Amino acid sequence: MGQFLQLLKRFHSDERGVFAVIFGVLAIVLVVSSGGVVDFVGVQNARSMAQPALDSATLALHSEIDNLTETQIETQAESLINERLSALGLIADVETVSINDEDGTLFIEARFSYQTAFLSLIGIDTINSRIHSEVTSKSLNIEVALVLDSTASMAGNKLNTLKTAARDLVDELMPDEQNPDIAIALVPFNRYVNIGMSNRNEPGLDIEADYTWTPAGQRCWNTYPNDTRRCDRRRVNYPCTRDGVPSTCSRWQYYNCTGSRGNPVRVCRPQYTRNFRWYGCMGSRHLAPFDTVDSNYATAPVPGVVRHWNTCRVTPMTELTNTRAGLRTAISAMRARDNTYIPTGLMWGWRLLSPQTPFAGKPYNDENKKVIVLMTDGMNTVSPSTVWTAREPGTHRVHRRSNTNEANTKTTQLCNNIADENIVIYTIAFEVSDPTIRTILSNCAANGGSYFDASNSAELEQAFADIADELQALRISR
Repeated sequence: MGQFLQLLKRFHSDERGVFAVIFGVLAIVLVVSSGGVVDFVGVQNARSMAQPALDSATLALHSEIDNLTETQIETQAESLINERLSALGLIADVETVSINDEDGTLFIEARFSYQTAFLSLIGIDTINSRIHSEVTSKSLNIEVALVLDSTASMAGNKLNTLKTAARDLVDELMPDEQNPDIAIALVPFNRYVNIGMSNRNEPGLDIEADYTWTPAGQRCWNTYPNDTRRCDRRRVNYPCTRDGVPSTCSRWQYYNCTGSRGNPVRVCRPQYTRNFRWYGCMGSRHLAPFDTVDSNYATAPVPGVVRHWNTCRVTPMTELTNTRAGLRTAISAMRARDNTYIPTGLMWGWRLLSPQTPFAGKPYNDENKKVIVLMTDGMNTVSPSTVWTAREPGTHRVHRRSNTNEANTKTTQLCNNIADENIVIYTIAFEVSDPTIRTILSNCAANGGSYFDASNSAELEQAFADIADELQALRISR
């Protein structure tokens, strides 16, 4: 017994292992406390990802509150939420569904469990968190104009990516085929905007009637009736630009030529009759102050481009619609052609949202939220010009010049004027190298809208997805 007490006394007075013991205890405390912060951050990140899933489900099921019971909505909501959360490793349980028939309100509350990584060391294996969403029939009416670059530089994979991103946005905002509280318009643009042949007689437009014209005099040219030349030919590539973007073009090259063209013989014929037609495209108002404002259409109408060849090489726009299928079809029909004039796209996007003529939308007020999504892949390469032939009406301004500074100035003016109407503006630069237009687009975003600088296809699709999520949030009452 005495030996045991002596050994105990020696253990009590021996301090050689105390530090290790204390450090071991403190290490556990430090790991758990630091890890707890990580776990709680993980919970907040999970909430930020789960909330949009619940919002989307509530929006999708709101139209069914007159057809389904609360129990049926609970089942469908849980299925929709978990379909989106499965990739995140989360599972949500819908705990509350409440329908207010008088206000047309649907309220859904859900709970999800987050598996902890560090707090499990002290017995806390999961953290429960609740999220809720409410949508009411009194939610905002939202009008969105998609103003999308469809110029030649968008050809190929760029345009295909844009189509995919735009269709996904439409599907996100319109989960049902008919959506009474949201309307979307599509405005493809290049040098012009094509408003569609059916809109020829809308108020505020100046589109002269089709006509024929035969110039006076003769047209003469050289012919070579004794031409004996023979050449081999091959296709060769050469550097060029497509809508201001470096590219590669090809042309025929003739070589190993033999023979001679012979002497020229002059031939003259009467001038041929030209058929002037309107193909749907619109120019700019010739009075400078009016081509960046939405007013005075009675005194300064918008001119149509009437020419004897079809200069209207852009897909027709789609006016505001609550129907999803038509928008998807129109997006798929977009083609990449011609050069860039951003102001024409912005102007017609604004006109489709405006309560003014030629396309009267809903009024500017707190019940209607109006949004423009502008996407372009490069700088302005054309600008308005005056008449190009004696026959061209003096009030019509086509887009045949290449004054980039003028076009940029008008782009900025339009952005400012649109923002003054409290229209939300989102802008997207897609693989844009020109610093000037990137700055213009960044400054153009307004009234809660954002600027996105997408350097590749994945970032473009993410930009449209982020915009769709933000617009969905506008429709959530709380």
